[in-house]
Amino acid sequence: MISKCLGGLTLCFWLTAQAQDKKETAQVCAWMIETNKPDDVHRLDLGLQSERELEFLYVIGGEGIVTPTSKLHSPSSGTYVLHAGKAAEPWGFGGTVDTPAKIDITIELRQMPADIFSKAETPLLAKFSFRRDIPESEKSAPPTLAKKQCAAVKK
Repeated sequence: MISKCLGGLTLCFWLTAQAQDKKETAQVCAWMIETNKPDDVHRLDLGLQSERELEFLYVIGGEGIVTPTSKLHSPSSGTYVLHAGKAAEPWGFGGTVDTPAKIDITIELRQMPADIFSKAETPLLAKFSFRRDIPESEKSAPPTLAKKQCAAVKK
């Protein structure tokens, strides 16, 4: 009898711990919407979505759009709040691109700093990479970067 009670109690504790872990994590997904406009203008827009409300600092990095003769990029950072289940586009940029080229963009989600003016690095919550080659013959962007990348983020 006691062993059955202990077994049941152990199961209850385990289930409670699992539920607590789920409350403390949120799945966050990122994707890049890529469009080709007239006159060789190439546009990139970052999409983010979380299953729970999440505050973070985003940091845009990588080499940007690299051609044999130039680099286009808009590295930046900022604080942002994702609302549960709602997709958002916190960042985007574009420019004239001579092909062939290469896309290399990274997005880091970091813990919200205690002081928004602080330059101190905060803990990394998730990192997403968007990379692909743009061939010379490309007329419209493929959906390659639009595939969602997801990560579990501790709140």
